[in-house]
Amino acid sequence: MQVLVFDLRAELGHFRRPDTAKAHASYPFVTRTALRGLLGAVLGMERWPEDGATAGIRLLRPVRTRVQQLSLLGGFVSGKDQFNRPTTVELVIRPHYRIYYAGPLAEELGAAIAGGRAVYPTYLGSAFALVFPRLVEWAEGEEVAPGLVTVGTVIPVPAVRALRPMPGRQVARAGGLLYTALDGRRFRGSVDVLYEVEGRPLQLEVDTRNADPPVRLIRLAGSEEVVVLW
Repeated sequence: MQVLVFDLRAELGHFRRPDTAKAHASYPFVTRTALRGLLGAVLGMERWPEDGATAGIRLLRPVRTRVQQLSLLGGFVSGKDQFNRPTTVELVIRPHYRIYYAGPLAEELGAAIAGGRAVYPTYLGSAFALVFPRLVEWAEGEEVAPGLVTVGTVIPVPAVRALRPMPGRQVARAGGLLYTALDGRRFRGSVDVLYEVEGRPLQLEVDTRNADPPVRLIRLAGSEEVVVLW
């Protein structure tokens, strides 16, 4: 199978957690819904097709965040005619992700990214965090069976049976990532995800057979690591 590989690298990112009110806390990396919104912006689509669309996220820089107080327009936050108000926002600093995509519209998406084209502005979670996707390659990949694998991307928790300790690794869990965007800023489903905070690979016992959400294990040509698409 062909896998589209591209990078997202920016100065800032902000992927707001929905369970925060006064302070705008952020997930540590680009979420599934934010990524699909970005893909839709490239091709000018209101919503990215879900059928058969899978993507993997690799951290190419360690997760670093900073809390900053910003003065945002009241209307931007509440929809009312108010003046500025100070808002505490958690920012992801200098995020750098490698995205692996397989699914519908892959060829059109790859051509647009290769040409530096996008119908709408692309950003990492919030409009002040502009990003410009950069094509890395088209890679040949093959699906691998569940078992003990070395994983180079983030992975949904339901697919993990066991973690093999590795020296120096720092494993973290991001909980409650929204899964599917619906009309009217509504969402359906959520998922917890494991990742290594420095972006290093992990050795995991993985079982994808009954994982919810569905997960695919893909080994790219010339690599010993496995990419997790979901």
